[in-house]
Amino acid sequence: MLTAQQTTLNSKNLPLRTPILTSYLPQPSLPQPPRNYVIVLATGLEDQGKRATLAFSAACSALALDKPTHLFLAGDGSHWAYEGHAELIHQAGFPALAELMDTYLELEGKLYLCSACDQVCSLPLVAGANLVRRAGVEIRGLVSILDYAADATTITF
Repeated sequence: MLTAQQTTLNSKNLPLRTPILTSYLPQPSLPQPPRNYVIVLATGLEDQGKRATLAFSAACSALALDKPTHLFLAGDGSHWAYEGHAELIHQAGFPALAELMDTYLELEGKLYLCSACDQVCSLPLVAGANLVRRAGVEIRGLVSILDYAADATTITF
Protein backbone atom coordinates (compact mmCIF):
# COMPACT_ATOMS: atom_id res chain seq x y z
CA MET A 1 0.00 0.00 0.00
CA LEU A 2 1.22 3.49 -0.81
CA THR A 3 1.83 6.02 1.83
CA ALA A 4 0.97 9.67 1.44
CA GLN A 5 4.65 10.45 0.88
CA GLN A 6 4.93 8.07 -2.06
CA THR A 7 1.92 9.51 -3.93
CA THR A 8 3.16 13.08 -3.82
CA LEU A 9 4.65 14.16 -7.14
CA ASN A 10 7.80 16.14 -7.38
CA SER A 11 6.59 19.07 -9.52
CA LYS A 12 10.14 20.23 -10.18
CA ASN A 13 10.82 17.25 -12.45
CA LEU A 14 7.62 17.38 -14.52
CA PRO A 15 7.27 19.34 -17.78
CA LEU A 16 4.78 22.18 -17.74
CA ARG A 17 2.86 20.54 -20.56
CA THR A 18 3.12 17.47 -22.73
CA PRO A 19 5.22 18.16 -25.81
CA ILE A 20 3.40 17.83 -29.10
CA LEU A 21 5.24 15.60 -31.52
CA THR A 22 3.79 17.05 -34.73
CA SER A 23 7.23 17.42 -36.29
CA TYR A 24 7.21 13.64 -36.79
CA LEU A 25 3.89 13.67 -38.65
CA PRO A 26 3.78 14.42 -42.37
CA GLN A 27 2.53 17.93 -42.98
CA PRO A 28 -0.49 18.20 -45.25
CA SER A 29 0.44 19.87 -48.50
CA LEU A 30 -1.88 21.88 -50.65
CA PRO A 31 -1.75 21.25 -54.37
CA GLN A 32 0.55 23.78 -55.97
CA PRO A 33 -0.30 25.32 -59.32
CA PRO A 34 2.23 24.52 -62.05
CA ARG A 35 5.06 27.01 -62.10
CA ASN A 36 5.22 29.08 -65.28
CA TYR A 37 8.45 29.89 -67.05
CA VAL A 38 9.04 33.12 -68.91
CA ILE A 39 12.11 33.14 -71.11
CA VAL A 40 13.26 36.43 -72.59
CA LEU A 41 15.62 36.24 -75.55
CA ALA A 42 17.21 39.65 -76.06
CA THR A 43 20.29 38.53 -78.01
CA GLY A 44 20.44 38.36 -81.77
CA LEU A 45 23.11 37.24 -84.19
CA GLU A 46 26.01 38.92 -82.33
CA ASP A 47 27.00 35.64 -80.61
CA GLN A 48 26.27 33.48 -83.68
CA GLY A 49 23.08 32.15 -82.09
CA LYS A 50 24.53 30.65 -78.90
CA ARG A 51 22.11 32.34 -76.51
CA ALA A 52 19.19 31.76 -78.87
CA THR A 53 20.04 28.06 -78.92
CA LEU A 54 20.22 27.99 -75.11
CA ALA A 55 16.94 29.89 -74.77
CA PHE A 56 15.03 27.54 -77.05
CA SER A 57 16.68 24.49 -75.46
CA ALA A 58 15.57 25.69 -72.02
CA ALA A 59 12.08 26.42 -73.31
CA CYS A 60 11.75 22.96 -74.88
CA SER A 61 13.00 21.38 -71.64
CA ALA A 62 10.42 23.28 -69.58
CA LEU A 63 7.64 22.13 -71.91
CA ALA A 64 8.91 18.55 -71.68
CA LEU A 65 8.42 18.88 -67.90
CA ASP A 66 4.82 20.02 -68.52
CA LYS A 67 5.56 23.57 -67.36
CA PRO A 68 3.64 26.39 -69.06
CA THR A 69 6.29 28.34 -70.98
CA HIS A 70 6.28 31.72 -72.71
CA LEU A 71 9.25 32.83 -74.80
CA PHE A 72 9.58 36.53 -75.63
CA LEU A 73 11.79 37.87 -78.39
CA ALA A 74 12.76 41.42 -77.47
CA GLY A 75 15.44 43.87 -78.58
CA ASP A 76 18.04 42.15 -80.75
CA GLY A 77 16.35 38.83 -79.96
CA SER A 78 13.54 39.83 -82.31
CA HIS A 79 15.95 38.84 -85.12
CA TRP A 80 14.89 35.19 -84.60
CA ALA A 81 11.22 35.90 -85.32
CA TYR A 82 11.73 35.96 -89.08
CA GLU A 83 12.08 33.25 -91.68
CA GLY A 84 15.59 32.50 -92.84
CA HIS A 85 17.33 33.90 -89.76
CA ALA A 86 17.71 30.66 -87.77
CA GLU A 87 18.21 28.14 -90.54
CA LEU A 88 22.02 28.27 -90.65
CA ILE A 89 22.53 28.29 -86.86
CA HIS A 90 23.77 25.03 -85.35
CA GLN A 91 25.75 25.03 -82.11
CA ALA A 92 27.84 21.97 -81.24
CA GLY A 93 26.02 19.59 -78.91
CA PHE A 94 22.55 20.99 -79.69
CA PRO A 95 19.97 20.48 -82.40
CA ALA A 96 19.88 23.19 -85.08
CA LEU A 97 18.19 26.39 -83.92
CA ALA A 98 15.44 26.14 -86.55
CA GLU A 99 14.69 22.61 -85.33
CA LEU A 100 14.53 23.79 -81.70
CA MET A 101 12.16 26.58 -82.68
CA ASP A 102 9.90 24.17 -84.58
CA THR A 103 9.94 21.70 -81.67
CA TYR A 104 9.05 24.47 -79.22
CA LEU A 105 6.03 25.47 -81.29
CA GLU A 106 5.00 21.82 -81.87
CA LEU A 107 5.01 21.33 -78.08
CA GLU A 108 2.55 24.26 -77.96
CA GLY A 109 4.99 26.71 -76.46
CA LYS A 110 4.03 30.37 -76.77
CA LEU A 111 6.40 32.49 -78.85
CA TYR A 112 5.95 36.25 -78.66
CA LEU A 113 7.61 39.12 -80.48
CA CYS A 114 7.80 42.53 -78.85
CA SER A 115 5.51 44.88 -80.78
CA ALA A 116 7.95 47.80 -80.43
CA CYS A 117 10.83 45.66 -81.74
CA ASP A 118 8.96 44.19 -84.72
CA GLN A 119 10.62 45.35 -87.97
CA VAL A 120 12.77 47.82 -85.98
CA CYS A 121 15.31 45.94 -83.85
CA SER A 122 15.59 43.07 -86.29
CA LEU A 123 16.78 44.68 -89.46
CA PRO A 124 17.02 42.38 -92.50
CA LEU A 125 20.31 40.61 -93.08
CA VAL A 126 20.33 42.03 -96.61
CA ALA A 127 19.49 45.70 -97.20
CA GLY A 128 16.09 46.08 -98.84
CA ALA A 129 14.97 42.51 -98.05
CA ASN A 130 11.43 42.03 -96.83
CA LEU A 131 11.05 40.43 -93.40
CA VAL A 132 8.54 37.57 -93.23
CA ARG A 133 7.55 36.53 -89.74
CA ARG A 134 7.83 32.82 -88.85
CA ALA A 135 4.58 30.92 -88.39
CA GLY A 136 3.57 30.70 -84.73
CA VAL A 137 5.06 34.06 -83.68
CA GLU A 138 2.56 36.36 -81.97
CA ILE A 139 3.00 40.11 -81.53
CA ARG A 140 2.70 41.27 -77.91
CA GLY A 141 3.51 44.44 -76.03
CA LEU A 142 6.21 44.54 -73.37
CA VAL A 143 3.51 44.69 -70.70
CA SER A 144 2.83 41.02 -71.54
CA ILE A 145 6.25 40.10 -70.17
CA LEU A 146 5.39 41.78 -66.88
CA ASP A 147 1.98 40.13 -66.76
CA TYR A 148 3.28 36.61 -67.39
CA ALA A 149 6.40 37.08 -65.24
CA ALA A 150 4.47 38.22 -62.15
CA ASP A 151 3.98 34.64 -60.93
CA ALA A 152 6.68 32.86 -62.90
CA THR A 153 10.34 32.01 -62.98
CA THR A 154 11.98 34.32 -65.52
CA ILE A 155 15.18 33.57 -67.40
CA THR A 156 16.87 36.01 -69.76
CA PHE A 157 19.32 35.13 -72.54
